[in-house]
Amino acid sequence: MRLAPALMVGMLLVLPAPRRAVAQGGRANGGIVGHVTDQKTHAPVAFARAVLLGTRHDTTSDSTGRFVHENLSAGTYLLQVRAIGYSSATNPVQVAGGEVLDLNVELPPVDYTLDTVAVEGRASFMEQRLREFEVRRTEGRGFYFSEADIQRQNAAYLSDLLRTVPGIRTICNSVRCGVTMTRAARGSCRPDYVVDGLPATNSTTGDLLTQGIVGVEVYRSLSETPAQFLKAGATCGVIVIWTRSAPSP
Repeated sequence: MRLAPALMVGMLLVLPAPRRAVAQGGRANGGIVGHVTDQKTHAPVAFARAVLLGTRHDTTSDSTGRFVHENLSAGTYLLQVRAIGYSSATNPVQVAGGEVLDLNVELPPVDYTLDTVAVEGRASFMEQRLREFEVRRTEGRGFYFSEADIQRQNAAYLSDLLRTVPGIRTICNSVRCGVTMTRAARGSCRPDYVVDGLPATNSTTGDLLTQGIVGVEVYRSLSETPAQFLKAGATCGVIVIWTRSAPSP
């Protein structure tokens, strides 16, 4: 049975004033408290999966639609919320040290029937993405890291991988790691990021954990970058990240 066409991916986030949350030992950590509801009926959505892509933070909503991510370092995260019967929602979320964000997440319902064929199609989608990754790797237009490469290099953060790529400069401080391309036509510039096929320029940095990442593609200039990863007005290279949480279309 074929699935009905998916609705446009979207998410409505309402952010009230953040609360202070200080961890044991006096060190301030951030957090996220979310409430997932049906966009049409506003009823709570239970068992929705809420993932911070590229990290170990993966949880589900309870019977009231509530989910929690605790002990988060300050920074920007790519939050993805998915539930059976709804279009997935992906949005960048900024977490400050010592603050807990209250988020209202509205998921648009989708009219489809989940069966064995749909599950097999989802697996084929991920396999297809990995096959395309290997084809581009064979062409050798950029630098590529498979999941095995990441494990072999014992890279805990994205910046650990990028340091090994010629033409990339990584500068890290106590807050985050900055990444610049040094071989771009206009001199040093900050790359664009793509996560699971979606633009994520403002939600991904060099201090992204490699946990859950199955592939990284590094294109240091526009001439190296495949057209499918270029956005309008692009002036620098692109870093493409694939995760186990990649949604099927």
